[in-house]
Amino acid sequence: MADLIDKQYKQLLDLGYIDNSLYEVYDVKRGLRNANGTGVLVGLTKISDVYGYKLIDGKKIADEGHLYYRDIDLFDLAKKDEDVFGFEKTSFLLLFGHLPNSKELAEFKKLISENYALPHDFVETEIMRNPSSNIMNNIQSSILALYTFDKDPDSQDPKELLRKGISIISKMPAIVAYSYQAKRHYIDGKSLHIHYVKPGFGVAEQILHLCRKDKKFTELEAEALDTALIVHAEHGGGNNSTFTNIVVSTSGTDIYSDITAGLGSLKGPRHGGASRKVADMMNAVIKEIGEDAGDKEILKIVNKILEKKFFDKSGLIYGIGHAVYTKSDPRCILLKEKARDLAIEKHSQRFDFYERFEKIACARLQELKGFFYCGNVDFYSGLTYKLLGIPEDLYTPLFACARVVGWVAHIVETTLYCNKIIRPASKYVGEVK
Repeated sequence: MADLIDKQYKQLLDLGYIDNSLYEVYDVKRGLRNANGTGVLVGLTKISDVYGYKLIDGKKIADEGHLYYRDIDLFDLAKKDEDVFGFEKTSFLLLFGHLPNSKELAEFKKLISENYALPHDFVETEIMRNPSSNIMNNIQSSILALYTFDKDPDSQDPKELLRKGISIISKMPAIVAYSYQAKRHYIDGKSLHIHYVKPGFGVAEQILHLCRKDKKFTELEAEALDTALIVHAEHGGGNNSTFTNIVVSTSGTDIYSDITAGLGSLKGPRHGGASRKVADMMNAVIKEIGEDAGDKEILKIVNKILEKKFFDKSGLIYGIGHAVYTKSDPRCILLKEKARDLAIEKHSQRFDFYERFEKIACARLQELKGFFYCGNVDFYSGLTYKLLGIPEDLYTPLFACARVVGWVAHIVETTLYCNKIIRPASKYVGEVK
């Protein structure tokens, strides 16, 4: 079998070759990107807007970045109200289109809390029996398994999709925590710690409660994770995982399949898995030159990365630069503040090194490319999680915990207003005989 595949694969490379110039000849948008790097418009939404630059006469003009959830600036949304955690408020806003009043928020938090628990025996029969080296796969299978516990899983009624979606959002902390424990125990050979969900806790508190052996956390730790959830909750309809959800939902399939498809997309290192890549890169950098390295040493290692001589030899500096944001990524700014606060609380010097590395890497890329570069959300999300003592296996799953909210909002919006299966085209460039 292996010999057959090796032989046929070599022929496939010759027979299946597509000349890159054909993309230009037929005006095919590679990656659904226009020639100037902007995304091809494929839909309409009122859920969120991503602003990173001005477009004047077809030319990109760098600008400070902003992210709007239902017309509200992320910077304003992330401000903490007294005794109120923001992720629940943010979720309500994205799902229902307006900020909740105090009564609506209390009712919504109660609804989330009532849906935290998984079905009876679900942990044993679905999660523990399917441990995975990458727990995103276990999370996917768990979401699909919830289909069988739904009395009307295939309903396309928008109100029912909201109900099902909120149930999935609520269950994500437990699914993520228990999937990690399954991997930790059955694959890594470590002790198993299973905690019951705690009613009344906010989503950020619930995650820390479930993931920590002693179930303890500080107020700052809960606030930092809450901020991470807020900034990851939504990022427009064009990002890979949300677009995947929208495409799949237009086929009329069930919401559990929709969410599972999005999880598969989010797992990739070019998308939600990027924070793990940043962590791996920075760990390698620090191991090579140390946290006390001077700016000249940092610049030297940055150049080695760009010259494909260090880390994964891809030439990419993970966590630096973004497809939309130019001068700044608002999510990065917010997480950077929390990472700084956590570093102070935990007496860590790592934040200082990250900040210097970010500044030097951005300046070097701007010098080489002639355009603005900024740190993106992935650069400080991994550091925030590290300072929270969260293992790297959970970096992408925590992104998923937040982004499910945006997916559900888009699925409902698309069902209400698009009502047409997404079916683009591709140009055949073979030779018809």
